[in-house]
Amino acid sequence: MEFPRDFVVFDTETTGMPPGARLVEIGAIKVRGHSIVDRFERLIFPEQPIPERVIAIHGISDQAVEAAATASEVLPEFFQWIGKFPLIGHNVSFDASMLAVECLRLGMTAPENPTFCTLSASRRLLQRRSHSLQNLATEFRLVSGRSHRASDDAETTLQLLWKLQEISGSAFRFRYLGRGKPLMQFTPIQPQLPNSKQYLQQATIGAEAAEIHYRLANGNMIQARVTPRYFYQSQSHIVMEAYCHMAGYYKSYRLERIQAVYPCPDAPAPHVRRSF
Repeated sequence: MEFPRDFVVFDTETTGMPPGARLVEIGAIKVRGHSIVDRFERLIFPEQPIPERVIAIHGISDQAVEAAATASEVLPEFFQWIGKFPLIGHNVSFDASMLAVECLRLGMTAPENPTFCTLSASRRLLQRRSHSLQNLATEFRLVSGRSHRASDDAETTLQLLWKLQEISGSAFRFRYLGRGKPLMQFTPIQPQLPNSKQYLQQATIGAEAAEIHYRLANGNMIQARVTPRYFYQSQSHIVMEAYCHMAGYYKSYRLERIQAVYPCPDAPAPHVRRSF
């Protein structure tokens, strides 16, 4: 494949690791030839508190996103903005997985844009102990801006791409960036729920609530009214993401800890509060 004339370099910031994490920021740069022609930068309200350990990495707090649009608003805008252009990222499988998971969670179909990775190219072309974006930016004196912020990391990724092309010269091949796995192929397979929990899966279709008896990690039992939205596999566990009516935001529940389920069809619709 020839190096495309038009492409998008992007990065995301999140609440953690997919498939359970939420987006909190997307940053992207649209490139034509060797020129930046447009930029996309949005904070995203993740509908749940951002863990302190993650805030320590990217610096995006709950207060920073409390007035931001949700992924259901930002993703359609982003997908329209990228069109059918190829997507390039550093460790792109992480960012592509985040986009695909959010689409699945929201009932959207992820687009088929091919994805390519500067991390793969760096490992192919450079002999280094670390191929992290930050270490490579320091080594090559790239203008990196704020580390672990989506727009700045997207710009650093673009500079790294150009640096790799400069180092390799005519020997650089676009295939070093990968095979162009389509974004939609990063969508995780939905786990099969046991018969005793089928109501929870059915409840996701009509956004219906349920009363659950849930065993905490310490063994204590609690009752909670939840509206299920999304199920995913986490190692050997199936996890349910559901709106907790008492807390006012989305939480994760391990399926095997749900001891009983009772329908609550007349419960009010989820309404996520904006400050935590």
